Amino acid sequence: MVKAVDEKCDVKLNTKIVSVNAENQEGKVIAVTEDGETIIADNAVVACGAWTNSVLESLNVPQLDLKVWQVQWAHYEVDSAVADSIPQAFHFRKESNIDGGLYYVFPSSATESVDNGGKSFVKVGVDFRTGNDLDSMESFNYKGSDDVLELMDDWVKEHLPAVGDRVDSYCHPYTMTKDSFFVMDKVAPNVAVFSGGSGRAFKFGPLIGDCMASLLNGDEPPVDLAPFSAKREEVLL
Repeated sequence: MVKAVDEKCDVKLNTKIVSVNAENQEGKVIAVTEDGETIIADNAVVACGAWTNSVLESLNVPQLDLKVWQVQWAHYEVDSAVADSIPQAFHFRKESNIDGGLYYVFPSSATESVDNGGKSFVKVGVDFRTGNDLDSMESFNYKGSDDVLELMDDWVKEHLPAVGDRVDSYCHPYTMTKDSFFVMDKVAPNVAVFSGGSGRAFKFGPLIGDCMASLLNGDEPPVDLAPFSAKREEVLL
């Protein structure tokens, strides 16, 4: 297996790209960061989730019909002595009002915070929209909904009696397409886009990477990419 570091991959964290240009005499993809740094590449994959359309706009290519969901999750405290008894689980129940029905729990071994002062944490979240669908991130509410947090707290008390208090909470974006299919396509001769992850793209990471590489290299993709076209009726604005 070839590691990215062996290929001298340069990873830039917390670096916001403000414009991308693929129409130039050099035939390169030129990206500019908010710090004024210029990044030049032969090819590029745009994979920026809920911010996709802002990048496509700078490329002068058609916008995609993407909706942004606000989805919540949190960490709950659990005594380390019983943490291993908490399984990974998904609970589907009848939807009602703002309760979309799907709750999940990830055990302490799979959470970002494993142990702190003799305590462990499990991750509990919901897999349904917790507010109005958004067209962009401009009005995204990172605080989330107190009503949804109350639903989560009640679900934990009912189904995970060994779990204690909620210690934090988060709200993050799902980028959704109308048909729930991903977008994997070329939008310029040397630019491919991945978007519309619909909350489950992480499950297909290696396959998605191979698909995006095949688009830019001209190779046969590992799966038929026609259903994921950026030009299909379900995603064109």
